[in-house]
Order: sequence, then structure tokens, then C-alpha cells
Amino acid sequence: MSDKSLRRLPLAAAALLVCVSAQADYTSPDGKFHMSGFGTVGYSRSSTDDVLFNYKGQGGGSKKSGSFHPDSKIAVQGTYSITDKVSGTAQIMTKYNAEGDYVPTFEWAFAKWQALPSLALRGGKMGAPFFMISDFRDVGYANTTVRPPLDVYAQVPVSNFEGVDATHQLSLGAMTLTSSLWLGEARADYTNSLSSAPATIKIKNLTGLNLLAEFDNGISLRFGHAQGKLSIGSPSSDQIKAGLAPALAGLAGPAVQAHAQALAAAITQDDDDASFSGVGISYDQNDWVLSAEYTKRRIDGGYVAETTGWYATVGHRFGAWLPYVGYGKVKVDDPNAVMPSGPLPANNPAVVGVQATLNTQKVSQKTATVGVRWDAKPGLAVKAQFDRVSKPANSYGMFLTADPVGDIAGGSQFLNAKKNINVVTLSVDFVF
Repeated sequence: MSDKSLRRLPLAAAALLVCVSAQADYTSPDGKFHMSGFGTVGYSRSSTDDVLFNYKGQGGGSKKSGSFHPDSKIAVQGTYSITDKVSGTAQIMTKYNAEGDYVPTFEWAFAKWQALPSLALRGGKMGAPFFMISDFRDVGYANTTVRPPLDVYAQVPVSNFEGVDATHQLSLGAMTLTSSLWLGEARADYTNSLSSAPATIKIKNLTGLNLLAEFDNGISLRFGHAQGKLSIGSPSSDQIKAGLAPALAGLAGPAVQAHAQALAAAITQDDDDASFSGVGISYDQNDWVLSAEYTKRRIDGGYVAETTGWYATVGHRFGAWLPYVGYGKVKVDDPNAVMPSGPLPANNPAVVGVQATLNTQKVSQKTATVGVRWDAKPGLAVKAQFDRVSKPANSYGMFLTADPVGDIAGGSQFLNAKKNINVVTLSVDFVF
């Protein structure tokens, strides 16, 4: 099958085909090679056509007409044991990306050395552990809800990093303490609007620490902190700056030149100190399930906003059925960059473009969730979920806008008004 054909292959049909035909959880006769996989076929529908609902950074999403794009994905993972202590793991995943396409990519590719029974060292491309469920955030079957709450998980649209980590486990009576230190760098493509090409997020000098305490009574407590140098390469920002080129080159008066320099600086994110911290709790015992996280994103400079996000989800099993409810919120603590004032008119294309870029960082919203999960059989779960997303005036929330520049030129009603958007999702999660 050609790459072009693969890009056009309906993901839902492909996932169902794999679900039906694949052998579950394969292990080679000598026990050295193990292969497994997972996937989701998800269909979501929003109550508005003004913006698109998606995972932050995807190049498309769902609206009134509905779409399989936001949640559908499939992955295969294999591990080969070279020796009793050394192994290699690779995971190939296909999900909707920033270019609005489905292309298989290596999500993980790392080597692991079990140096001691309590100490493991890894190197390569691994899941970036920014969140409580980072390692299985894409595995719908492993999660209660259809998707991780976006009020928290959309704050860092980076799913993996390249580098090294060290993990140590210590048993202390009824508690197991797992400590992880990780170093490296991360990058991801990201789409802010359908009218512009994807930007590239880069985080250099990335360091992180995670602490996970697991108790025999079903409670787990997690703390995580990561920091690095954040840069964003954006074709749309480059185009806006090109419109300011004459003034930046000194071909205009000093006041105009100073205004142009301030405008260009307002949409520049280059090697700025950034950090992300979070605490979380989960509980799964006696048919009750609970999870909650509280997170903060901090950035010293640039135009990406500083935010605080949190959520709480609780559910109860009744046999194979698990109804659940949840609530989450994300708010902008500091926009970092503000619109510079000066002699260039408000209708200047470059000025309009700067304002549009800054508006994409207005992401405050609240989400109320109710849903039900049905474990139809081992390895197969069906979910139905309703989300009511409320965003304040002067915010896009976590939605994708088709054309923020056009919205400004015409006076965006969605941006400027309070809105409640309903999102309904049906999904089938499977592991094999």
C-alpha cells in the first residue's frame, strides 16, 4: 500500500479490521519478544460550527457534522529482551496530527537496562511524563473517560521526548515509592488555526522529576515537575514579521520602528524558561474510581500564556457498567505578551496578525462531563460521553479556530461572547 493510500485510509475501518484479525498479546516461543497493541474508534459531535473541538494542536476536529478525527488512533508496541537485563521497546502509532493527516510514527523507541531489581535506566524516545497518566494517555481502554481531561492535558501538547531517564522503586510497608529523573529535549508540531501552517514546539535542556506513591488501599499520589527552554517556530508569525520588515529595517520613523519591534517581540517565543508542575491522586478499589490533578504552566517571556488547570473525575462500577462524572477548569494566570500600542493603525495587516496570534492564547474554559463505560468483553470497552464546555468572553477556550485573523477583521462573536458548547462522543477502545 502506498503512503498516499495509507494517508487516505479511513482510520475507523482500519482499526476495526485490526481489532477483528489481530492475535492478542503475542509472545514468541522463546519468550524474548512480546507484541501488543491498542486503539480507539471515536466519533464526536459538537454543537457549534464556529470552532472545532479537538486535542490541542491537531489540524482539524469535530463540529456539528461530527468527526472521527479527535479521538481515533491505533498503535502497535513490541519489546525484545536482548539479555535478562537489557531490552528494546518500540511503539508505532497512527493518530490525527497537526497536518490534518494520519501518518504512522514512532511514538517510542528506547533501550532499557534493569541495572538492579529496583533501578532501571532507559535511553531513546520515550513518553514525556508531564502528567499523572502520561505513559498511557493514548490508551483509551486503560482510562475511565473517553479522553484525558483537556482542561489539564491540553496545556502541554507534547507527548514524547528524546533523552534518558532513571527510575527507582522502594517498598515502604504498605507503600511503594517510585522516583523518576528524566533529561533530554522534546518537539512537536502544533496547529493553532486552520488558516496557518503548523508551528513547531521545541523544549531544550528538559529536566524532570516524578514521584509516585502507591498504597495497598488503592490510593496513588503523584508529584511531577519539569522545566526547560521553550522555543516555537511559527510560519504564520514569520509571515506577520515579514509584513513589519520595512519598519524593522529602519525605513520608517523612529516611533513606527519602535512599534514594529514591539509587535515582532510580542509574537516571538525563543529559548524562554518554561516549567510545568502537577500533583495528582487516583483511587481504584471496591468498585469506586477517582482521579484528580492540579497543574501549573509557567513561562518566563514570549507569548504563550501561563495557566492553571485542574480536574476531578469519579465513577462507580455496576458489574460491566461504569457511569462517571467529572469537572475541570483551565484559566490564564498571565498572558505574558500584551498588544503593544503605537502609531501603526489597528487595521494594518501585521497588527491584525499580531492580535490574532495573541488571541490564540486566550484559552480559559470550564468542562462538566458525564459518561458511561461498558466493558463488553475483556480487551473491549464502549463509552458514551457528554461534555459541556463553558468559555468566558474574550476567550477561545481550548478550541481550534478556522481563521483568527478573519475573526478579528469581522469582529468575532465567538471570541467576544460567553459560550456553552456541547460535545457528544461515542467510542470503542480495544487492546490486542
